[in-house]
Amino acid sequence: MRRIRVAWIPAVLFFAGMAFGQLSDQNIFPFKDLVFPQVAAGGSYQSWITLTNRGKEVWYGDLEFYNGAFVPWNPVVNTVPVVGGILAISINPGMTRTYKVTLPGSTEAGYVKAIAYELDYQNFIEGHLTYYVSTGETVTDGVGVPPAKQFLVAALPFEDFKLIGLALVNTDPEGRPANVKLKVFSDLNVQVGQTKNLPLINGEYQAQYLYQLFPGLTLGRGRLEIESSVPISGLALTQATASQLSSLPLESTTRTYLVEGTGGHPNIFGNLILWTESFFVKGYTEVYDLGRHALSGQIVDGELHLHFDGYWEVYEFFGYMRSDGAFTLGQQSFTGTWYTAWPSEFDFETGTFIATLVP
Repeated sequence: MRRIRVAWIPAVLFFAGMAFGQLSDQNIFPFKDLVFPQVAAGGSYQSWITLTNRGKEVWYGDLEFYNGAFVPWNPVVNTVPVVGGILAISINPGMTRTYKVTLPGSTEAGYVKAIAYELDYQNFIEGHLTYYVSTGETVTDGVGVPPAKQFLVAALPFEDFKLIGLALVNTDPEGRPANVKLKVFSDLNVQVGQTKNLPLINGEYQAQYLYQLFPGLTLGRGRLEIESSVPISGLALTQATASQLSSLPLESTTRTYLVEGTGGHPNIFGNLILWTESFFVKGYTEVYDLGRHALSGQIVDGELHLHFDGYWEVYEFFGYMRSDGAFTLGQQSFTGTWYTAWPSEFDFETGTFIATLVP
């Protein structure tokens, strides 16, 4: 460990963070878009996308419809056929609009992205999707789902394996392929069957029942674990009968690492509990002698960057951790550098660490 007493500690950590990870438009703005990983139309299905503009300016953008890997999909929206998979839309400030996705003939499915033309920090829309199932002219069921949040790892508990449908889309903003691993566990936390590898090129969409992904596997209650090498979006549904659906949350789950310091300070950290929201990272850390603290950060250019702060007795401190190289939530171990600063004491410490995944 290196200990330095300087009067410009805040500037040291500020510029360290800036140097280690610049945030470009590509890093930030894709996560303002809305993604619905499963949209169904035709046959007995309609999908209604309801959006509201919470910004201060008119929202101009596109609804982009795909199936496959950026393969344009052309359903009908509000009686207007989509051309080339893209429908231009605009929503005035404070206004709400619904886009009814239908198709004549048999059922088709794909995914939808709502993408703004202007990359503006004040340019926000919010919304949800509702599936409607009909028999003739009578609606027999409906279920609403929120937009998908990107994740690297997710856990999906279920009551009946054979009734679960899963839709995944590779929405990585950097265009990288995703190496997705799926594991099924019983209600007693025992892995059942083999790990399923599901590669997805950028923009690729896959929607299947779990029994299709794991043929021959019979199970009642349990959970599905999903790990991806890059951010992906997903949606899960349980289908009790042909016309009865319910949505299941599919969001990031946690991974715990045991962190040990090196460079003369072997015990500065304890457990590090992390989860992701897009490229944002949140969690908790145990800092020995300093207590437990919340932390937040980003994955920038593949590297992990984390910040934490707190008090020890009457002294305020703040800290910064970064990985040495590429980080994926769920990897077995990673190394990095840590910094802590004590502004009132003009004190600055730095060292290295190794983090090991806790099974």
